[in-house]
Amino acid sequence: MRTLSLSKRQRRFVAISVCLVLLFAGGYAVRRPLLASPAVYLRIEDPLRPADLIAVMPSGWQGLDYGIELYKKGYAPRLMLIGGYPFEFLQKDGPSFRVVRMDWELVARAIALEAGVPDSAILTRGASSTYEQARQFVELAQANHLATVIIVTDDLHPRRISWSVAKFPASAQLTLIYSPVPGSIYLPQEQFDADQWWASEDSAKEVFAEYVKLGYYLAFGSR
Repeated sequence: MRTLSLSKRQRRFVAISVCLVLLFAGGYAVRRPLLASPAVYLRIEDPLRPADLIAVMPSGWQGLDYGIELYKKGYAPRLMLIGGYPFEFLQKDGPSFRVVRMDWELVARAIALEAGVPDSAILTRGASSTYEQARQFVELAQANHLATVIIVTDDLHPRRISWSVAKFPASAQLTLIYSPVPGSIYLPQEQFDADQWWASEDSAKEVFAEYVKLGYYLAFGSR
C-alpha cells in the first residue's frame, strides 16, 4: 500500500488550515453571546424580594406602571418617584392649544394617586442626571434608616446607576435590588432584545449612547 507523504511545508499548511477552521467554527458557535455581551453588561436584574422602598428612576410610563404594580403587590410600603426631564403636553386654550410643561415627578404622583397608591406612601424628588437621582434615594434611605431598595429602571440604565450609587459612602449600608421594566409592559415595537440589539437601529443607538455616558463617568467621575 502506498503511503501518502507530505513535505514539511505541506504539513504546516494543513495544521494552519485545521487551526483556522477550528477557530472559525468556535467563533461562529459563540458569535451570539459575544455580540450580545455589550448590552448584557449594561443590564442588572436581581430576584425580587420585599424591600423598604421602591425607587422608580426615569423610565417612561412603563417604569411608572411597573413601580405601581410592585407597590400594589406589597413589595415595599413606600414608592419614590424620581423626576427626570420636564413632561410636556398640549392643553386646549380656546380654539387653539398651548404647550404645558410640568415636572415629571408631579405628573407621576398624580398618576400613582389615580391608581390607588395612598398619598402618604408616595415620595417625589426631582433630578436631572443619574448621579443626582442616585444621590436622592441614597440620602433618603440613609435619613429614614432604610436597608433595602428596589430600583425600577429600563434595560440599559442599571449599570450606570450602580456606578453612581457607589460614589456615595452611605450606599455601602444599602442593599439594592435592580428590577428593569419587563418587556411585556412595552409594546412589541418598543421591546429591547439584548440578544439581538445590533439588529435594530434604535437599540444600537441606545447601547452606543449608554457606553458614551459610561465613558463620561470614567473620565469625569460623576453625572
